[in-house]
Amino acid sequence: MNFNLDQWYDDKIDEDAIFDYRGRVEDEDVTSILSSIEEILKRKDESPKLFKKIFNVLIELVQNLHHHGEVPSDLGVDYSKYGVLILRDEGMQYRISVGNFIKIDGLKLIRDRIDQINTLSSEETRSLYRLILNNEEFSEKGGGGLGIVDIARKSGNNMEYQFLEYSPDYLFLSIDVII
Repeated sequence: MNFNLDQWYDDKIDEDAIFDYRGRVEDEDVTSILSSIEEILKRKDESPKLFKKIFNVLIELVQNLHHHGEVPSDLGVDYSKYGVLILRDEGMQYRISVGNFIKIDGLKLIRDRIDQINTLSSEETRSLYRLILNNEEFSEKGGGGLGIVDIARKSGNNMEYQFLEYSPDYLFLSIDVII
């Protein structure tokens, strides 16, 4: 194993962190995570526009953790969906860091999709969003690839990502979004 989850987490968490979570990401956890973050953002008294932007991106990222996360058997947990989320207030911007395990055979599809979206202009991202929305085709996970496009569309920034080798069968996908 090359990847150390605790080290990754320690590297991401700092004094700017206003929320962090690592663990199970089942339906009830998604609701709890989003409720906690909503309360934190309300206390920070951000503008309604910024609040909505941050919260909408968070919804998509947490749903991605829920729908696409895997759990390697040697992780030592008794649930099937695992994820990490850290929200940081860096002064002039917010940074959302998420991470989850994926099967190694999902690497190319995810990498190609993020790379494609990261090359698009704002207008091209909006056009792709509308195209997917009108396409009405859905994957086996229930989405049509809309979530990751929506993250780029709403954040207005490229996604920073890394695939970190965990085992011969699993990678850890780390994504940072700046708002």
